[in-house]
Amino acid sequence: MNQKTGFFKSLFATPAAATPPEPPRQIFDPVSLLAQLKRDLRALHGAEVVALLVISLSRSDSIEATLVSTGSLIVQAAIIERIRSTLRHQDHMAMAGSDEVWVVLPGLTSATLANLAATNIARALEAPFIDDHSVVTVRPGIGIAVASDPDREPVGLLKAAAHARLRARTLNQPYFVTNAVEDSDQLSRNLIVDLEAALGGNLLSLAYQPKVDLRTRRVQSVEALIRWPSDVKPVMTPTALVGIAEEFGMMEELTRYVLNTALGDYVNFLKHSGLQRIWINLSARMLCEPHLPDLLQQALEIWGVPAQVLGLEVTESTLITDIEQSITMLHTLKRLGFEMAIDDFGTGYSSLAYLRRFPISELKVDKIFVQHMITSESDTQIVRSVIDLAHNFGLKIVAEGVEDQATLAALEAMGCDQIQGYVFAKALPARELVTWIAEFDKAHPRQSV
Repeated sequence: MNQKTGFFKSLFATPAAATPPEPPRQIFDPVSLLAQLKRDLRALHGAEVVALLVISLSRSDSIEATLVSTGSLIVQAAIIERIRSTLRHQDHMAMAGSDEVWVVLPGLTSATLANLAATNIARALEAPFIDDHSVVTVRPGIGIAVASDPDREPVGLLKAAAHARLRARTLNQPYFVTNAVEDSDQLSRNLIVDLEAALGGNLLSLAYQPKVDLRTRRVQSVEALIRWPSDVKPVMTPTALVGIAEEFGMMEELTRYVLNTALGDYVNFLKHSGLQRIWINLSARMLCEPHLPDLLQQALEIWGVPAQVLGLEVTESTLITDIEQSITMLHTLKRLGFEMAIDDFGTGYSSLAYLRRFPISELKVDKIFVQHMITSESDTQIVRSVIDLAHNFGLKIVAEGVEDQATLAALEAMGCDQIQGYVFAKALPARELVTWIAEFDKAHPRQSV
């Protein structure tokens, strides 16, 4: 086997042992798929149902995927092939952008078969996509809408599947099923009511995860992570919370809550523990808001805190929403005194041209690489490359998701500046964090820099 053949076999390989003998031949465009869905609905008879799957693809090379490089197109083709290989000949699929796939499953004898199809797709995407230069991981989120009515409108079914995908994120599940289009409207109302009640009733909270300097063994800063109340069902993950807030236009209210809670905790508890900074996460929508600087400054004035106390983390995917606008906003925030970091940094090959233009002080290497670096040579090389890259740009490097001593030792040997993870501490409420920092300082005598 030559090297090129080996590359394509590894890239397109599907983890599942068994694949359908004859998958669909045609990849539709979105408009054509909806027309085909209409025909499949009209062809229903007896107890048959049609299922529509809306699949979001969260890729670790999100910037490269958006910029449509040759490498990203190869990975996209591999993703399509893996999904296609799980389907029947009579099924249909379409690419609805670089990060979304639609699949139609006609003539099902049971809605349960749609669940099975979603499970097979998720399993097919578990293994990373690997070539000689990078490792790309894909995290799918799948919404399923099932219809038995031949008169069901395709666009309504699509809306239901899209909302089911959001529900899957809310429940931290790989997929979610809705059986009626009307469910999507009720789902929207329920999610809005739940989040409004949590914000209005002050039910949300913040927990703070320490970022430990590996040279001095001191906690210099923390990341603020939003928490949904555990006694309110369904329990929403932080990612789902942000997704819902962005979906329903509540991002500014949520950001304002995080700002005031974090700064209040700093003034009342955390500043006495020697912390230099609290990092909060900025969403794509907030980074595009022209009045974001005013929102941040208002919060600082309320609590009498300088801008240097507040660090702003943005993800690579957030920056690509509008790169030029993002760069302009980051420079505005930098002039106001805020420190900034890029979160969830992956291989970053396509972002190098932009990296020098971002006024940031830190890179955070994505935990999906950190957590497997001891057992994966490719992940180890990626982490080492990101550390070297950060230092070459004069940036500090933070590794998140560090859970064991072996990973900690490896990162320290590579020259990583700070780590964040369960090896030291989970995210803690402000009062508990103050106690933890005092105990941590006693257990780790101060080391010279």
